[in-house]
Amino acid sequence: MKKILNNLLTFFNTGDDDSFYYVRIERNDKCYCNSGKKYKACHYPDHQKKSKLAVKKISETTGEESIKIISVKRLRKEYYRVKSDVH
Repeated sequence: MKKILNNLLTFFNTGDDDSFYYVRIERNDKCYCNSGKKYKACHYPDHQKKSKLAVKKISETTGEESIKIISVKRLRKEYYRVKSDVH
């Protein structure tokens, strides 16, 4: 029985929840849609109206980047995952 419980726990804990971090896309950065505009002139006004922000979600294990639009409230809850711009 103990082995089954351990297997279930490891199955549910294998998600990549702890292996990523966020980097905020700042207002003066290029927009993520590759329009050639700055973020503040492209998507930022719409996101600001909806209390959302664009962030890069970066995997710590693979370095893979993806763009996510998340709420400001959620970003504040996960402040420990937000890092400054990575070069």
